[in-house]
Amino acid sequence: MESTTNSSAKVDVYQIVTNRMIELLEAGTLPWQKPWTEPGIPMNAISKRPYRGINLWLLLSLDYERNLFLTWDQLKKIGGSVKHGEHGHVVIFWKTQKKEEADGQEKKHSLLRYYKVFNIAQCKDLPEGFVEPIEKEEHNVLKECKVIIDTMPQRPPIATKGREAFYHILEDYITMPSQRMFKTKESYYAVLFHELVHSTGHEKRLNRPSIAEMAEFGSDMYSFEELVAEMGSAYLCSFTGILNKQIMNSAAYMAGWVKKLKDDKKLIIKAAGNAQKAVDYILNYKDSESGNEVEQSEMIADK
Repeated sequence: MESTTNSSAKVDVYQIVTNRMIELLEAGTLPWQKPWTEPGIPMNAISKRPYRGINLWLLLSLDYERNLFLTWDQLKKIGGSVKHGEHGHVVIFWKTQKKEEADGQEKKHSLLRYYKVFNIAQCKDLPEGFVEPIEKEEHNVLKECKVIIDTMPQRPPIATKGREAFYHILEDYITMPSQRMFKTKESYYAVLFHELVHSTGHEKRLNRPSIAEMAEFGSDMYSFEELVAEMGSAYLCSFTGILNKQIMNSAAYMAGWVKKLKDDKKLIIKAAGNAQKAVDYILNYKDSESGNEVEQSEMIADK
């Protein structure tokens, strides 16, 4: 990974990330509902690899004109520097270490660490032509939504009936109201994406405990699964270029998530990792490179 890690074992990375999310929620912003349509998905400016899991939402929340980031080492290598007064932004990863157990056997342990990146707007003396101009491509967003749904591996059946949208875990199918009952087609697909993310938790797909164990409404496990589905749906909405017109942003809703994050500092990182795995499954995305953020996001999901 292109990073310089923070070596202090005393730093609570979970708390750093959770505090940032709480800060955004208390300011009236839903971190997982930040679209990347205009500034682009956050990615490394040199490798062009998108940031994933919680890193995606951390960097999206910064509201830069372009979502291109560099590590300090990368910036030095290309002859650039950081503007006076600018500070780096936290990006997390897992570091694997070997430790000798009492029985003399070596065992691998995964430790959550972080490094810092700088947006190109925070940098100066970048090589000429380093930042490529934005190319706006015209595309049919609703057609892309349909393609995602049609090509999802092992997709559950989708029944159109009733007035409520839900995923039935026991019989493995999704029920959706008719598109005519939604104010916009975009809203219809945003809700359907939410239910598709739920369906990835089935035992024959990702076997996610938060859906497989059928947690009761209002329980911690139920809330966790809803957060996974919200984050996964938001990702797919941005991926296709649609905006969810039915975003819940009431004060009570925000306060509810603030409380849950304060009660469990690992919640947001775990949910983001699971949401990324769900999205990867729906998009049938497999990364061919080892030791990258794809694997790290999956590790995060399991911690």
